[in-house]
Amino acid sequence: EKTRYDTSLGLLTKKFIRLLSESSDGVVDLNRAAEALGVQKRRIYDITNVLEGIQLIRKKSKNNIQWMGTGIFEDTAVTAKQQVLRGELVELARTERTLDQLLQDCALQLRQLVDNEANQRYPCWRRQGGRTGCPACNPSFSYTSSLSTLAYVTYQDLRAISNFQEQTVIAVKAPPETQLEVPDFSEDNLQLHLKSTNGPIEVYLCPEEVVEESP
Repeated sequence: EKTRYDTSLGLLTKKFIRLLSESSDGVVDLNRAAEALGVQKRRIYDITNVLEGIQLIRKKSKNNIQWMGTGIFEDTAVTAKQQVLRGELVELARTERTLDQLLQDCALQLRQLVDNEANQRYPCWRRQGGRTGCPACNPSFSYTSSLSTLAYVTYQDLRAISNFQEQTVIAVKAPPETQLEVPDFSEDNLQLHLKSTNGPIEVYLCPEEVVEESP
């Protein structure tokens, strides 16, 4: 003899959901469900009325209902795609950490380069505010003596970059906040517009063959 728990609506609902999960397309025949669960069909209706009310199932035909919720039926294609995306996220996170470390290393090397006394040989006069000048020209300004660094790149350094091989290379030395515009880009015609309000702009053409001593 069945106990009260065996015939409770909560337990019947769990068994009914299990039948849904065993269906390949999420469709269950209510007559077969009542027979499989050993209950009257009206008890099945009690379950389906609640599930339909919260839009977890829908009537597919007279005696058939179909599951409309999520979490029971897993699409293998979707699951595989999710695994691929998770793998890509892990790889992107690893790449991001590597780039962050490279940026930190570059910042440290630049700081060490500037602080190295061997790179600070030639004094120069700088007006307070950052602009260079001669103290004899305008004695009303206060000048401080500082040391300019010897950090630079050569034509050979630029030409050694593989992407620049057999290319026209132009080096631009410009002050901060210089604006660069490329109005019309094409392989046959390339225009560059440079604009600065903080000082002169110097442009150098890097020849393919240079003398070793050339800066």
